[in-house]
Amino acid sequence: MVRTRLPRPLKMLPPRATYLKSLLVCALVLDGFAAAHGADSQFEKEIRPLLKTYCLSCHNPQKKRGDLDLARFEKETDIGMGEEVWAEVAARVLAHEMPPEGKKQPSIEQRRKFVRWAQSVAKKSDDCKQLASDRTINFYKGHVMSRRLSRAEYNNSIRDLMGLDLRPADRFPSDGSGGEGFDNNGDALFTSAIHVEKYLDAAEYILNTILNPSAADVARFSQQAIQSARARLLIAAPGPDLPPHESACRIVAAFAERAFRRPVEDREVERFLTVFDRAMRRGDSFEMALKLPLKAVLISPHFLFLIEPEPDKDGVHELPDYPLASRLSYFLWASMPDAELLRLAAERKLHDEGFLREQVRRMLRDPRSRGLAESFTSQWLGLGVLGETVRPDPQRFPEFDETLANAMRQEPICFFDNLIREGRSLLELLDTDYTFANERLARHYGIEGVRGPAMRRVPLPDKNRGGVLGMAGVLTVTSFPLRTSPVLRGKWVLEDLLGARVPPPPPNAGELPKDDRNTKGLSFRKQLELHRSRSECASCHQRMDPIGFGLENFDPIGRFRTEQAGQPIDAVGELPSGEKFNGPRELRAVLLKQRTEFLRNLARKMLGYALGRQLYRFDQCVIDDALKALEADGYKATVLIERIVLSYPFRHRYVKK
Repeated sequence: MVRTRLPRPLKMLPPRATYLKSLLVCALVLDGFAAAHGADSQFEKEIRPLLKTYCLSCHNPQKKRGDLDLARFEKETDIGMGEEVWAEVAARVLAHEMPPEGKKQPSIEQRRKFVRWAQSVAKKSDDCKQLASDRTINFYKGHVMSRRLSRAEYNNSIRDLMGLDLRPADRFPSDGSGGEGFDNNGDALFTSAIHVEKYLDAAEYILNTILNPSAADVARFSQQAIQSARARLLIAAPGPDLPPHESACRIVAAFAERAFRRPVEDREVERFLTVFDRAMRRGDSFEMALKLPLKAVLISPHFLFLIEPEPDKDGVHELPDYPLASRLSYFLWASMPDAELLRLAAERKLHDEGFLREQVRRMLRDPRSRGLAESFTSQWLGLGVLGETVRPDPQRFPEFDETLANAMRQEPICFFDNLIREGRSLLELLDTDYTFANERLARHYGIEGVRGPAMRRVPLPDKNRGGVLGMAGVLTVTSFPLRTSPVLRGKWVLEDLLGARVPPPPPNAGELPKDDRNTKGLSFRKQLELHRSRSECASCHQRMDPIGFGLENFDPIGRFRTEQAGQPIDAVGELPSGEKFNGPRELRAVLLKQRTEFLRNLARKMLGYALGRQLYRFDQCVIDDALKALEADGYKATVLIERIVLSYPFRHRYVKK
């Protein structure tokens, strides 16, 4: 039976003894916090006056710009409850994004003093071995709930279970996303009546294709492929020395063990065989009767859900070997464990860091590791909408068709998959001299000598294109149907690459023209400058727009250009810090200087993907550890993945009975 976490309508007060103990702990924490910051309170004497002078006119309870109220921090003891707030404030002030353009600015020394103080407050907890409980959820939100397989995970699991790439989940409802923005987040993977209906249909389709294929099935998959899948499933056959029940028992037991990703008990198998025996008694053929227990396995929660069994006692527990094997395989392959991983789980070797590290390296060399690149990269870069809800205008850009869109989607997947397989530096995502393309995409980029539909590594002769910033898919999804969007592109770089927080525009922000051909005598840059002159718009636009204009040499479908509407492209940008650049090549150099922010955001995204949940304060330990390991070993993609797998949150879970 699958357990589902239900929201509690009311929180009960803890028992008196626990309550008094909690008050004592809070008092000691606040007392230690105040002592660490000095008895004479640097905050009240030096920092609070800076807030009043430069910040509180916008960040007060009435205006609350950016949903931030700094007026609530009046005394030294107030600031301990806002560590995440101060981390964000420190980053914005350090980047000269706050105070915004046109507002009174602090001196260099005042800015440095404030940033040093805010960074010291924002220092994360060193308790790296905390996981969430119902009682501590507001402080340690690290719960991982049993969840159903996502559509991609279901398709991949059926492929590896049956030996045939049937892709039945393509007909399922779309998955939501949550946490760090991925569709494997347990809080967003709801199960509806429609899902149940689709699971039944999928099980019927899968078994019919293998046990009773139609001419269309044979044409699609080939007779040889179907026969291979059939032999993989039917490992026994009834005969003089093997009664039908015993033959079915062997088949169902082996099938259920692989599907459930753990050993199965005899009583489980016998329960499935009940329907087989009934069908045989009413005169069904062996295969028709066998289809019933096999279908029951495919619609069982033990296949459809990643279920982590709960120990008898409360507290934090190491994951048992089989759930750890599944957590590992669905992270690295987006699919089920293979025979070797299940063997090591049976031998209880996966809790040995040496064996675990060896398995990570083996699994990343396996072709199934492309599942990580496909699921992670597409969602991280936001390319799932390309060609679906996001399409360039077909009259203006007739070159954009499904063949080109598919190549655009595949480019970053192949690129990231190659980084993993070859252990290359993650910084190549920001700047490199090669990419992956087929003939269609290479022609789009103006690269000669590439033939055929297969994606392959190709050199980039144009130094303006390189890394994800030069990939046509990214440039297309950050454009409008009729024109580029410096705002969308700048926002994408800040949020998706650097992990910055960009608040949504205010309700009365207004709109810019949808077509860059209709400029009414003003360049698009000039129109945007007029738009950002409004105080409520300026603070965000001064961060986004310069970056977006640095990419203006790329048109709405990612082709390189030097002019627009007869005018030379103006790709000059100046960041709030005063740093200037011209064009995508110089912009990439600027972003490489912010490699720490980029790697921190990438580590956060991948950790959230690996755990299938949103990240919180205590997860920062894993990210900090990964950053140190990356810096010490050439920023290799494999290093980041290993550190996540070996981390405490990945290998543990909290249980509350």
